[in-house]
Amino acid sequence: MFKRTKLTDGTTGYRYSWGLTRKRAAKKRYGMKTGNTFFAVHAGLRSVYIERKSPVKMLWNFAG
Repeated sequence: MFKRTKLTDGTTGYRYSWGLTRKRAAKKRYGMKTGNTFFAVHAGLRSVYIERKSPVKMLWNFAG
């Protein structure tokens, strides 16, 4: 299946081989956004970030 590790940057969420997820405490967001490293999908307090195949900025292995 997918390897799952907790984020090590002080936020609530998990790192997977394909990207990461985050849960916010208060601020709600909705929509989709494409950045230099991720394609992000926001739904309320949850966000899913999918790493691009050819990112401009490399993510490195910050959470596992």
